[in-house]
Amino acid sequence: MTDTLILGHRGWSARYPENTLLAFSQALDLGCDGLEFDVQLTADEVPVILHDPTVDRTTGGSGRVADLTFAELRRLNAAARFAGAHSGEAQPIPTLQEVLDLAYVRYPGGLYNVELKVYDGDGRELVDRVLPLVLAHPLASRVVFSSFHHGCLAYLKSRYPGVEIGLLYEGPVQEPWRRAKDLGAYSVNLDHRFAADVVAACQAHGVRVCVWTVDPPDCIRAFLRQGVDILISNQPDVALQVRKEG
Repeated sequence: MTDTLILGHRGWSARYPENTLLAFSQALDLGCDGLEFDVQLTADEVPVILHDPTVDRTTGGSGRVADLTFAELRRLNAAARFAGAHSGEAQPIPTLQEVLDLAYVRYPGGLYNVELKVYDGDGRELVDRVLPLVLAHPLASRVVFSSFHHGCLAYLKSRYPGVEIGLLYEGPVQEPWRRAKDLGAYSVNLDHRFAADVVAACQAHGVRVCVWTVDPPDCIRAFLRQGVDILISNQPDVALQVRKEG
């Protein structure tokens, strides 16, 4: 059980506003083995950390991220719609640079799953902005890029074969290790609802398995017993406790 890495999904997002420096710092201070977070570009091509194509769900503003400048985004409160216990303090939408810098200070030995959010186009512009930034950072060797857009990941590998990628899948998938091996992927990142039946086969083919997003203790326990390589959770406190209990 203890070999499975536990990553905070968008930080410690069950308790703190998702994809904020607060959620990330709290997850790492808790003892997470790393973080999962989402990156996309502003209108002026700054890589920022936000999941949705719009700012509507998580901030007090509205509009598409791709249509807003970084200065416009920076004026928004990323915690505006968070209803948890830690909702009082305003949080800015962070840049990728800020998150990497925080992670390097808090836990340079962690694993950092950077999900490339491709809502329009082929994702090449996003890769061309994000990849040089990450490669220039001291955490570069600790980063895995994931995406549902596998063409984007293929382009990333063509630009720099040495980077690690994780193929994201939503829903059931047959023999996910095949595409992973074709692209030289670090892992397949599977929806936990459809992952249990393919974990052993993926690992038998030399492909790591990452499951997302796993919150119920019994579900966490089952995947730890299966020996998944990475488990992503909104409730990393629960996951860490279950792992500790063995």
